[in-house]
Amino acid sequence: MSLTEQPTRIICPVCGGSVTVTHEDKVNRCEYCGSPVLGPSQNRDCVNHPGVLATDVCHVCGDLICDECTEKRVGEYGGKLLTIVNCGKPECVKESEWAKPLNEEFQRLANMDWADRIDNLILRVTGLGAITMMVFELIFILGLFYIFNFTSWGFANVPRIASAGYTGFWLSAYGNGMVLLLNIIGNLLGAILLMAALQVYVHEKQLSSGIMLIVVLVMEVAHLLLRGWYFNLINSPFTIFVEVLLAAFLTGTVLVFIGSLMAIYIGNKKRIQLNNAKKQLGLS
Repeated sequence: MSLTEQPTRIICPVCGGSVTVTHEDKVNRCEYCGSPVLGPSQNRDCVNHPGVLATDVCHVCGDLICDECTEKRVGEYGGKLLTIVNCGKPECVKESEWAKPLNEEFQRLANMDWADRIDNLILRVTGLGAITMMVFELIFILGLFYIFNFTSWGFANVPRIASAGYTGFWLSAYGNGMVLLLNIIGNLLGAILLMAALQVYVHEKQLSSGIMLIVVLVMEVAHLLLRGWYFNLINSPFTIFVEVLLAAFLTGTVLVFIGSLMAIYIGNKKRIQLNNAKKQLGLS
């Protein structure tokens, strides 16, 4: 190849990425998903059976193999079932030991492609709700710091803080400390909510994640009521601030609640499907 000649590029049949051909007569690896991609001039015969058209590629060594030579295994990756193909050579089998031998009938019965669209919807709904809650927490803490430190309505108007008996600098320090402490707890709950929301896309964790979302959401609501009472927000003259807080909180709460109910429903359907598949095939 000359210096001005551009390398040959082909399209990965798995992810659609552009693959640079480094071996015209050997298997190339997709730069994006790692899938084996045949070279343009590569012999399509099975490496073990000349004259027999290969039907698969070993995911470990890249050899072309026919149906007779193919061993398939299946393992979980990112909550999804990933099929691994190898040629049966000891070193290739060893590299694939993390995945279990494929039970094609179980895979058919346990196939959950039907849930892909609803899973994406659940992830978007719960994720958006959890992010909204995080934004709410940010508005809450910044708003409280501003109200109590840069307006005339300071900590002296908060009975729970004023009753501590501090004045001047110490009143401000104590009040800001309580603002920080209670809002750190709120942010931790928001972070847990977000982590649980991201788990609803994983088949095996969808049901438990939906339940966790409900539990954390109840804790978040209780913590909001506690903070509202503690900081005397109901008597605050900053009604717009309180209304914005409530709007953000209610929006996030509704989204997370709806998403969690969907996750519980779909997750339970998947659990029943898996149990029925195992029962039908006599698997433990």
